Amino acid sequence: MTNLSVYEKAVQLQNRARQIAAGAVGEKEAARVLSRSKELRAALAELRTQVELSHTLATLGAAHKPDLSGIDTARTAFERKALNGLPSDAVFNTARKKVQDLAGNLRGESNAAWVTWATAQITLLPLARIPMLAGDEREAALNRERELRQAVAAKSLSKTDVTLFTSTYALLAESLNDKSDPPSELLELLERLEKRPSPTLRDITDDDIALLRQFEMDIHITLQRTGA
Repeated sequence: MTNLSVYEKAVQLQNRARQIAAGAVGEKEAARVLSRSKELRAALAELRTQVELSHTLATLGAAHKPDLSGIDTARTAFERKALNGLPSDAVFNTARKKVQDLAGNLRGESNAAWVTWATAQITLLPLARIPMLAGDEREAALNRERELRQAVAAKSLSKTDVTLFTSTYALLAESLNDKSDPPSELLELLERLEKRPSPTLRDITDDDIALLRQFEMDIHITLQRTGA
């Protein structure tokens, strides 16, 4: 083997070593950018969810359309810093933080608007008419009222929650709209009957029983013997 061939071999090995080193650095850099990109995409996905929720509430008249100017500002800043190559971790982290802040602000605004709007909607329902419904229908109405109130207090509001609220609200409103308001004395009597411990038959007057029968509420009242 000549000196030249040995030199050439050494040069080849050196070049190969440089390529391997460059490849390792490139692979590490690619992995870094991929990881930061996934984090940014996750933040953007949450922001998109909050933007869609804001638009849904705006359609219902529960909130104003969201201000999205901050999104354009953040995107422009990110693009400017990425012009000279792959963005650094600091650039990715700054962009992700801005996106998360925007999503958080929208989430807070939507939740506040939702509680105000949904609570107001429930107060518009003639809930006092529920006792006038038949047995199964009355139970369904009570369950729907419970679901509506739970939806108002949802800790993590979503478009699905809003859709379920509006559909449940429509069903409850339909079941109550064609019913008459019960007299106050009937409501007071029903409230007494639902108290615990339950009143005894001695506590119920003939007039109370006549009132229950007048509005066909007697079929929803059961008697149970206690003691020996």
